[in-house]
Amino acid sequence: CCKINYKCNYGGASTMFIEALILGILIGLVRRGKIYRLSYVDFNMSPLIYISALLYISIIVMNLGLLDFNTFLYTAFIICSYILIGIFLIANISKKFMFVPIIGLCSNLLCFIVNDFKFPIDSKAVLNFYGNEMYELLQSGKIRFYIPVENAYLSFLGNIINIDKFYGKIILSIGDIIISIGIILIIQAIMSDKHIQNRNRLTFSKNIFR
Repeated sequence: CCKINYKCNYGGASTMFIEALILGILIGLVRRGKIYRLSYVDFNMSPLIYISALLYISIIVMNLGLLDFNTFLYTAFIICSYILIGIFLIANISKKFMFVPIIGLCSNLLCFIVNDFKFPIDSKAVLNFYGNEMYELLQSGKIRFYIPVENAYLSFLGNIINIDKFYGKIILSIGDIIISIGIILIIQAIMSDKHIQNRNRLTFSKNIFR
């Protein structure tokens, strides 16, 4: 399998997650929430999210062809990022709506594993979005880490949702959509929770007298 510098959906999914973050903030403001409340939330095992973000950025750089890589390294980065994010989410499962992105994450990871560490992707979308050459490469198995959704297990969990936006075309999975919904719900819920700042102040006061 030759190396193809193919910009996969990690870039598109990342953009989707950023949009979900912004939308969550906007919904929170509409609900008369406060942005500053986001800074008062005490997440457990927060360093894991920063490490997974670095791995995620590395994956995007690899897909852009800016860094030479091999199959093992790429696969290891993906699995590690999923595991770290999963541990972080589970460690904070008590937070409202935190279970939603966990469902999306498990969906993506399951689909990736059962297909021999490859992502199923809609062939017709590849043809429409990226042209006949990329379509032929996909069908012949020459695009690393992607297989046609027609030949995949649990194909309904693959990248089958095609979105044409003003800044580009992206192909997402159901898991990506669920994660985005989860981000929106979590952000707006935190901003709208009037007790967050009070709870943190109470914790701070208790710590003073310890």
